[in-house]
Amino acid sequence: MTTLAHILDAGLGWLYDTTQPDDAHVTHHGITIGHPEANRWYAFTPDGARRLPVVIVNVSKPEWIDNGFGQPSTLANPLAPDELPALAEELRRRGLDVASTWNGHPGDTGSVGLVRPAHPSLVAAVQRYHRGCTVHPQRSVFCDCEEWTAAYRRAVKPPYLTLAASA
Repeated sequence: MTTLAHILDAGLGWLYDTTQPDDAHVTHHGITIGHPEANRWYAFTPDGARRLPVVIVNVSKPEWIDNGFGQPSTLANPLAPDELPALAEELRRRGLDVASTWNGHPGDTGSVGLVRPAHPSLVAAVQRYHRGCTVHPQRSVFCDCEEWTAAYRRAVKPPYLTLAASA
């Protein structure tokens, strides 16, 4: 069974402890890990707010309340009021300094900005992504050539994701 502890171990290990190959690239959006039992997914973004890592929690399957013609729908299953503060506190408990939080209740997403930069090789992999395909520069990051997609595949993912994908 997936737990938040396993998700944080995998995601934070990827952000801070995983060496990326010199010939790989990683999108600035990072990785996502699902927590289906909680109707959540978590993103670990190496290059977010102020070029620092961000941990994001999202409602996996938002449900909406129809408030009638001409009225905006209301999110029926938002993040809990204490969910984002609890995530920030858990990250602090794990020894990470939190710069700020944003969004959260009553929305379907919340973000925790971290102070410590991601692993230098991960930051470099994101920078390679931002430079785009060197073989087809006119396609930038939207290239689908073999060289570009192979560089994406060379990026090291957390073992947790590898195991989940093979299950």
